Amino acid sequence: MNSSHVLRNTTRRCAPFWSVAVLSAGLLSASPVMGADAPAATAPATWPVTSWGVPDVQGIFDYSSRTGVERQPQFEGRLTISQEEAERLVPSLQQYTDALEERGAEAPGPHNVGGYNAFWINPGDWLAVIDGELRTSFIIEPQDGRIPWKDGGREVRAAQRAAMSYADLDENDGPEGRSLAERCLISFASIVPSLPSLYNNTIQIVQSPTHVMILAEMAHDARIVKINGQHNPAGIRQWHGDSIGWYEGNTLVVETINFHPEQVARAGGYTSTNAKITERFYRVNEREIRYQFTVEDPDLYSAAWTGEMPMYAAPNLYEYACHEGNHSMPGILMGARVLEQLQTTEQD
Repeated sequence: MNSSHVLRNTTRRCAPFWSVAVLSAGLLSASPVMGADAPAATAPATWPVTSWGVPDVQGIFDYSSRTGVERQPQFEGRLTISQEEAERLVPSLQQYTDALEERGAEAPGPHNVGGYNAFWINPGDWLAVIDGELRTSFIIEPQDGRIPWKDGGREVRAAQRAAMSYADLDENDGPEGRSLAERCLISFASIVPSLPSLYNNTIQIVQSPTHVMILAEMAHDARIVKINGQHNPAGIRQWHGDSIGWYEGNTLVVETINFHPEQVARAGGYTSTNAKITERFYRVNEREIRYQFTVEDPDLYSAAWTGEMPMYAAPNLYEYACHEGNHSMPGILMGARVLEQLQTTEQD
């Protein structure tokens, strides 16, 4: 693990996804989102294109932001707010990190030994900016900025997230009982669609004539998009789903289906196994990519919903050395074995 990696975030210092989501609802406020049509941004005078003639959206991009997925009540339904209103309604980064340390995902307690302090947290300095305006939510459709849950949809999602892949396996029986992030399989910060988290909000996009690779910083998850390809049979379900892509004008469009059921149950996010997510990557200028996504999932939602946010050019993508730094896993499992031995001794 190099020093650059340490300054970003060390491995196995991941707050539970649910903890972050719950705390964010109370402390974060806005987030940018955009509709299913091409982003309403001013086109560059000269579009960058690859040597084979398609829009060039390659690069390393940071999408950290204090804007939330859903629009919170203090914004009174407005998608945009002024700088003065934001300073009054949105907690500062210091207030946010202080709250995390005091009562949030990293607070010590009888059931949470604590993680680390705010030094390791990099959620973004301020609200997302789209076309020069501060956004109060990533969601732009529906217009109220809220996820359109169907009747019973939240209960379905809760049941999915409570499901274990191995019904008879206790949490500490073996590594299979631990979360996907702890097992370095998939992370809450590398799901589809890409959404800001507490840290590691960086991706890299690489294009070829036949494929696009989207690499998430956290857990170094690489999603391979088949350009003008076909989806795999529905029975083949993958981590991050099965992605195909194509170009519409100056936009890279990516459609993803066939999500792995274990990912749906245990990795957080907003999808069931029947979800379809359509992403659009549009270069606004040399430094900015406009990212938008539409979630369609009849198991959970009464309608499709769409969001958007900016992604800005970043200098580097550091290694997320997950297994190399995952010292907690053997400690957890060894502790469970000791408890089992103690229980056996007491019974004898």
